[in-house]
Amino acid sequence: MNNIDYHKLGEKVRLKRREMGYTQEKLAEICDISTGFLGHIESGTRAPSLETLYSLACALHSGVDYFLFDSAPDSDNMLEQIGSVVHKKSPDVYNRFCNTVRILAEHIDEI
Repeated sequence: MNNIDYHKLGEKVRLKRREMGYTQEKLAEICDISTGFLGHIESGTRAPSLETLYSLACALHSGVDYFLFDSAPDSDNMLEQIGSVVHKKSPDVYNRFCNTVRILAEHIDEI
């Protein structure tokens, strides 16, 4: 089993945060974590929980796989296309959208 490279994960979080134009303070606020903890995640000295990683991915308009693996989502990926539509919305709206999609995915067999 391969180990997660938390330094690489942190570098990707920092890169996406800067691409989005967020300060550490703003991203930490969006994800409801402390700025210090985000700094540790970005430096690779602390590992985020799955919930925190998911929150970061949503806030940074990325898939969790982008942070865990070396493959970024394809530009023709349906989720990426949907993400680009809501990209211009507020972080709160984007997070609500991500949570709605997650809930739908969890209950897809019931629909």
